[in-house]
Amino acid sequence: MTFQPLSGIRILDLSRLLPGPYLTQLLAYLGAEVIKIETPTAGDYTRLAPPEMGMGKMFEAVNRGKKSLAVNYRNPRGREIFMKLVSSADVILEGFKPGSVKKWRIDYDSIKAIKPDIIYCSLSGYGQDGPYSQQVGHDLNYLAIGGALALNARADEKPVPYGLPAADLSGAMLAAISILSALIGRKANGQGTYLDMALLDGVISWMAPLAGGAFFGGLGIRAASHSLLGGQPSFDIYRTSDGKYLTLAIVEPTFWSEFCRVTNRNDLLPRQFDKAIRNEIEAIFRQRTRDEWLKTFKGIDGCVEPVNSFEEMLAHPQVKARGYVREENGKAVGLNSPFVFARPEMKSAPRLGEHTQVILEELGISEQEIQELAERKIIAIG
Repeated sequence: MTFQPLSGIRILDLSRLLPGPYLTQLLAYLGAEVIKIETPTAGDYTRLAPPEMGMGKMFEAVNRGKKSLAVNYRNPRGREIFMKLVSSADVILEGFKPGSVKKWRIDYDSIKAIKPDIIYCSLSGYGQDGPYSQQVGHDLNYLAIGGALALNARADEKPVPYGLPAADLSGAMLAAISILSALIGRKANGQGTYLDMALLDGVISWMAPLAGGAFFGGLGIRAASHSLLGGQPSFDIYRTSDGKYLTLAIVEPTFWSEFCRVTNRNDLLPRQFDKAIRNEIEAIFRQRTRDEWLKTFKGIDGCVEPVNSFEEMLAHPQVKARGYVREENGKAVGLNSPFVFARPEMKSAPRLGEHTQVILEELGISEQEIQELAERKIIAIG
């Protein structure tokens, strides 16, 4: 039986796009009931995002197994409905510009008056206070301000965007941890809390171990300078004879010894941390194709692995063994929960307002009023 530690926890998710929905998708994977609170007309913007924006299937990827309640909480009656639902909620997540929820009277103080033990999380770009609290931005901006983007480059070269939205995802995961900690705390003391979380927080947190350790240790940190961030030849990416790439990620001398033995370059043994050998390692890898090198290093502690494309990742035996790939009729159609211990069967992402009627009936609202609200576009029924 699948372990669902958050079973019985109800989350009202007012967020949209990526960070907030990704956060609540993680909690849904762990068994929480997540109700997406969407506007009746358009709902979550990613429902309508054109494919050329790169968001073609993103809505499905971060909203599986959730419920959709389409209600205009800015309308007085819509707000009444939302506030009535609050009494049954454990967690509320919002991702609006700081100050917006107070204007709509669905802020923490307003909610707390109805549900004193509510856990209310505001997830914004830069946080609720400070000179940047009202600044608009996206993932690339947060990475830039947080110092991470400057490190994503070769020395003296232009930084390049990350291959994934690291600020959005790290900030969301940090917020998820905060919500989980608040749930544990509430169980101990019966008290709710307000969580001010920022996507910038995730970037700074991820900068602390290596970049922060180097800087505060007096070593300094800049693009391609850190030994574990491309600054050492034994920890870098190399091109093979067929134009593909391999990663070499050696820290321990024992693994370096294996690499030297397999490549017949024992003369490099004492030079693991000599930056002058980079050209020699490049020449070594150019001698064979990527697959030939992988065959050579199979079963060897040489820390040599391929730079996979997305398609190659889906076919990788370890990825498949961990059960990440979701298939239909033998074809990969998506990725599963990252929680191997809690991987239930989940429904597809909901249609806009798919669960509106059921939830409103649960709140005791009559069939006649539900139809009237739909006609007035205060709600939408999917």
